[in-house]
Amino acid sequence: MPYHRVRSRVDASPETVWAVLLDKVEHPQRYIEDALGAEVLERSPGGVIRQMTLPGGVDFRERIVADPRTQTITFTLLDHPVYEGTVLNRLELAPDGAVELAFELDWTQRPGCDDGRDPDELPALIRSSVMHTKRIAEALENGS
Repeated sequence: MPYHRVRSRVDASPETVWAVLLDKVEHPQRYIEDALGAEVLERSPGGVIRQMTLPGGVDFRERIVADPRTQTITFTLLDHPVYEGTVLNRLELAPDGAVELAFELDWTQRPGCDDGRDPDELPALIRSSVMHTKRIAEALENGS
């Protein structure tokens, strides 16, 4: 069962990092290297339902809930063809006051489904997403 947690310090304010995480909900192609397309299908006070398209024609919906109090965004798979579970994007403050991004992927494979992908691919995608999000936040913070 895939579970991966990646964290990285970010040289940006919590406000900048949170704004970037919220932008990732609306524009995942900017942050996730294998996101080919995305569309918000439904909005409510509790969050959004988003349709994503990945390589190979993999389409799925996910419920996305942003909690500003805990500075966490939870992406819950609704109808992924292989997996069910969540991805959390969390802004954390380290004991020394540094800003950190922590992404957690917690998926289980649906019974009878086979992913067929390299087992190292998901951890690499999560790492890539964290690092890309970090670079965007730092560039915004520095006016680049």
